[in-house]
Amino acid sequence: MLNFILSIFSIVPNRAAMPLLAALGIFITACLPSFASDAFTVGCSHYKQGKFPLAKAFFTKAVQDDPESIAAHYQLANTLFHLGEYDRSIAHYNACLKLSPDQRMRTFCMSAVAQIQNLKKSQASKVASVRTSQSTVKQY
Repeated sequence: MLNFILSIFSIVPNRAAMPLLAALGIFITACLPSFASDAFTVGCSHYKQGKFPLAKAFFTKAVQDDPESIAAHYQLANTLFHLGEYDRSIAHYNACLKLSPDQRMRTFCMSAVAQIQNLKKSQASKVASVRTSQSTVKQY
């Protein structure tokens, strides 16, 4: 950010505007932490609207900005579940569990992982039955 501010000084011919630009740069720098938390808030908004690909992008940013955020991992896991990215979803539920959430959140995460594992088993058995029925048809 400092480089950005200094580059502005080098291209501004009006030296009288420099204090204003410096103040603007300091203000922007001071606001950066709030932009990081906004990624989570915007992700929640997209999630509520069913815009899961957009929610995924913002929750991913929120997790990158704060890897210790239980809420960001949990919401990213939920979003990935909706997108059918089950293995990545489980990884974020597990990350949430490693951060030692309260008992209620632990229950949600463990239930979600169990649900995904059951879903994957169900899908695997459907694929197996389709393959079996296809091979039976070919034998006749």
